[in-house]
Amino acid sequence: LYFIIIPFLVGLLCLVIPKRVRGLREFLAIGGALATLYFTMVTFLHKPVEWSYNNLRLLKVDNLSGFIIIAIGLFSVLIVLYSLKFMAGKERLNEYYAYLLWTIGGACGAIVANNLVLLLVFWGFLGLTLYLLIGIGGPEASPAAKKTLIIVGGSDCLMILGIGIVWFLTGSFQMDNVSVSLTGPLPVIAFMSLAIASFAKAGVMPVHTWIPDMAMTAPVSITGFLPGSLDKLMGIYFLGRISMGIFVMNKPMGKFLLIIGAVTIVAGVMMALVQHDLRRLLSYHAVSQAGYMVLGIGTGNPVGIAGGLFHMLNNAIYKFGLFLSGGAVENRSQTTELERLGGLAKLMPITFVICLIAALSISGVPPLN
Repeated sequence: LYFIIIPFLVGLLCLVIPKRVRGLREFLAIGGALATLYFTMVTFLHKPVEWSYNNLRLLKVDNLSGFIIIAIGLFSVLIVLYSLKFMAGKERLNEYYAYLLWTIGGACGAIVANNLVLLLVFWGFLGLTLYLLIGIGGPEASPAAKKTLIIVGGSDCLMILGIGIVWFLTGSFQMDNVSVSLTGPLPVIAFMSLAIASFAKAGVMPVHTWIPDMAMTAPVSITGFLPGSLDKLMGIYFLGRISMGIFVMNKPMGKFLLIIGAVTIVAGVMMALVQHDLRRLLSYHAVSQAGYMVLGIGTGNPVGIAGGLFHMLNNAIYKFGLFLSGGAVENRSQTTELERLGGLAKLMPITFVICLIAALSISGVPPLN
């Protein structure tokens, strides 16, 4: 339980620390992130791990959730380190670090939850922290934060419906105990409801529009951490869980995922090609990449599913690097308009090399990613 409890407690401390006490908030944030990474690594090495209460397996770490929580722990340390410089001197830092750490704890809880009600609690809490983190961007971020809350919150309502139907059909909330065949209207409605919730979190079309909007107004660190990496991991993880565990897939539902994935790939790239702002370009490309993951799961064969799940982590790594490189460029040039950017390789050689590695990783150039 440490990698869930520690971020919540440290985040609470960051929130109540007096603003005049300099350095302590940042020290606690990086310490909490490092502790989370350590306990995710320990848990990963000892999987499978279960936590039960009244004979109910509420939390469970297996091969799928194990490598995702260790990725969350790693990205958490990196984003807090990045924030120490990027957010220095900005307002509402107490809230920023508190919401960030709560997001880390909530994400770990959602990934290891083995009970659908417990998963729903963590999932809904993450929607709230996402709204609050976007709001850190100031008054101009308010419309994007509200739009995000409407889309993600609306999908959470569908998630409640899907979970309710699963309980009605099986009499259980335990994810490893239920198996629903997709025959008849109720199972199909349940699957579609839960799939849409995962699509909204991962930024799959047509419930993707909150990502480009938040990318323009929220701090770059938040955009890189959430839709760039963390939300992708969570959304595709949940889609994998329902497709490979809770429901017994059939060809029509597989084709549905294939179509959604293919449309997201093509339309997302087309939208990225016409952008003139670095933030929006990267955000639409992040949308496009989610299509590959959905497509892999939709194939229904082990190689395709493995490819989709590994690309989930692959994309999180290089997209995280590209968003944070973009933030460094914006910090130096004070703009993200592509027409006004150029000639920065000499001024920012380290950022240039990192951005080049990430771009080559997107292109699939061996041996990168």
